[in-house]
Amino acid sequence: MCPALRSTRNATSGDAAVRTGLADAGHIRLTPSTVPARAQPCPGDPAMAQVVVLDGLVVPAPEHWRGWGRSLAEAGYATMRTGALSPRQAHQAELAGMRCVQELALLDLHRPDTPPRPAHRTRRVRSEHLTAMAVVDRAAFGERWCLDEHMITDVRRATPSHRSRLVVLRAAQTAPAGFLISGRAGRTGYIQRLAVHPSAQRSGVATSLMADALRWMHRSRLERVFVNTHVENTAALELYRLHGFTVMPERLRVYESTTALGPPTPRPAAAPRPPAAVPARRWQRRWRSSSARRS
Repeated sequence: MCPALRSTRNATSGDAAVRTGLADAGHIRLTPSTVPARAQPCPGDPAMAQVVVLDGLVVPAPEHWRGWGRSLAEAGYATMRTGALSPRQAHQAELAGMRCVQELALLDLHRPDTPPRPAHRTRRVRSEHLTAMAVVDRAAFGERWCLDEHMITDVRRATPSHRSRLVVLRAAQTAPAGFLISGRAGRTGYIQRLAVHPSAQRSGVATSLMADALRWMHRSRLERVFVNTHVENTAALELYRLHGFTVMPERLRVYESTTALGPPTPRPAAAPRPPAAVPARRWQRRWRSSSARRS
């Protein structure tokens, strides 16, 4: 999933305390006055909350993560997980006491060209496909990292404009073999979620979905496209390289922790400074200068 989040910063009054409210689809709103966020249960672990910062440009401070942890603990969650965090965001999460559980490679593509037509016909995603897409996602990513129907809907809404396509290999079948959600914001595009069922891998499904997304981005005259994947997902890395993506030096990280984050870690005491040198007296400076002239 790509780290593209639509800016939905709310201008609300009140202090920076975290306020919690139940929302639709199991969402929990975590809303300080400056860093709006929300959480929902992870599909593979109902005791873990997935925290999503709604403004991807904001860097939550350690106090935000601790406050969100307290609110989630009151809601019955034992642990929480972040989305993909940039280096600045990741540093603040570490200061809050969270631990990195996944490292993601970030790739980019400048001005996508028109790729060849997809070998497999792609179809538009409709609301009745979401349950089958969640099944594909679970099979592709496993219980721990899969998305459910509500999360897939959130991915589709993460950018102002998106394109969601799926591939069905046989005409007699209705279940998708794979799907891809791409988005754009301004002149920037994002490959947000690509999942292929293990039984359909190595059959050109991912290549067809990528070709469809890049053709859409080329028609939209996008300047740059981003995607991320696990650093050890060699198949995905090779797929993106074949489509012109290059690996960036920056990496993204996902963090987890218990909701009972401890107090701020005290800073170590600064080392004592060495005593300052005693300035030479005026007669000593004159003596040294006169000695230097005689020599």
